[in-house]
Amino acid sequence: MRDLLLADFPFLTSLASSERPNDRRIWLRIAIDYFVAMEPSDSDMIARFVEATAAKLAAADPATRLEIARKLGPCARAPARLLAALRFLDPDAADYVLEHAVACSNGELERAIASGGRGAIAVAKRKNLDPHIVKALASNDDVLVLVALASNESARLEGPSLFDLLRRARRLAEQEGDRRLADALLERGRIGPEHAALFLCAQPNRRIEILLAVQRSQLGRSSGSSPPMRSTSLDDLELAAVARQPERFVSLLAEALDCSQEFARAIVHDATGEPLAVALTALGAPNEILVRVLISNDLMAGANYQRIRALARLNNALNRNAAMMVIAALREDSLVRRGQKGFVENNPIRSSSFPASAGIANKASDLPMRALRK
Repeated sequence: MRDLLLADFPFLTSLASSERPNDRRIWLRIAIDYFVAMEPSDSDMIARFVEATAAKLAAADPATRLEIARKLGPCARAPARLLAALRFLDPDAADYVLEHAVACSNGELERAIASGGRGAIAVAKRKNLDPHIVKALASNDDVLVLVALASNESARLEGPSLFDLLRRARRLAEQEGDRRLADALLERGRIGPEHAALFLCAQPNRRIEILLAVQRSQLGRSSGSSPPMRSTSLDDLELAAVARQPERFVSLLAEALDCSQEFARAIVHDATGEPLAVALTALGAPNEILVRVLISNDLMAGANYQRIRALARLNNALNRNAAMMVIAALREDSLVRRGQKGFVENNPIRSSSFPASAGIANKASDLPMRALRK
């Protein structure tokens, strides 16, 4: 193997010691190219190479350091000292190293995550992240890190990490008006039943996909029987809607769904009408009551008739089992935030069958609504 410092080429050697910065940059680029091409294993030779190039890196301009980072990125034998120097000397080169360098160890990535900021964001963009790194990123408090992770479709989000991300995404959207994480989770790959937790945050087309995904998740399973809703409760809901008593309607819906007033109000006030249509379907409301209630709520909102159109938009995506499971997923997060600790542990709507469970029921008939227990 030729000397890594290119001593066999006197002209190139002279560039390394030239007083002209451009000559030294040329030598550095050629030396790095040669190292990457050879992928040496001799530790002494590598040590001499690192000693000679580290000083050149420190004196190089940012564009050159970024170029060197790009050259060393795919190299499995890239010296840790050079990668560390790039991270220390230049933020753009550091981002590239953390996002692409295959020689970065999990320990280095974990330290970058712990340091936060743009380094953690760069790690979140890496392809094929180790599950331990995904878990560390998912527990980060920086929403930009979480958005970068959610936008990385090669990162496997599943189990508790995904459940926590979905819950945090919904909280950010509802309490702070920050939809970035919710949008990223809804836009990554195929919509699955676990996305039911973000039903209220989703756009109409995504809501249809969520309902269809929930339906598909039940194919081949015994659907069980859905307990009937008390007709008097449905009558009360219809009467409050027709009489244009919005607060009474919200209270009755909260009681029927066994949920908070805040959650029921969010369902009722959604201008598209889709959450309300899903909630009423989950309660077993027949089509004629659905129509009358949605039209009445449209009238209370100003007669723009957006809510009644929800039935046409949802079409075949809307059935009771799917609706019950969506409401169950939404209620689970709502109750967790209200501090009902026993709910998650004892809740029958948790799923062990979905690879990225976010609280979907295995049986729609398990939905623990007060109305369904009466």
